[in-house]
Amino acid sequence: MRKLLIVNILTIASVSIVTYFIYMSILQSIQAPIHENQILLAYVINTILAIGIMSFMFLFKKRFKDQLGFIFMLGSFIKFACFFVFFYPAYNSDGDITRDEFLSFFIPYTICLITETVTSIRLLNRLDANE
Repeated sequence: MRKLLIVNILTIASVSIVTYFIYMSILQSIQAPIHENQILLAYVINTILAIGIMSFMFLFKKRFKDQLGFIFMLGSFIKFACFFVFFYPAYNSDGDITRDEFLSFFIPYTICLITETVTSIRLLNRLDANE
């Protein structure tokens, strides 16, 4: 099972890194500012939170087996709280959140959420198979 945890962590990190560089390439090709709107910070925070939430679910999979879905949803709440603490003040400093600012956070959020969901499904399927 530890191998599954390592594979899931590497999956989340790899997908985040690859999509970060794809996103940077797209921004560069449309000649948009690359390092504005805290894009790197958004990827780092979302990746760390996704790995942390998935790891927490893995470590407590037996103790909280029936509550893993709630733990997953709590993780999404924590990610949104991080958005409002770390990103919202900077994005809303001019009184308006632009499309670029919105996408700078929610593209990494969505990528990490999808990857975290897939890895969590793997974990839950393994739990069901071991019963």
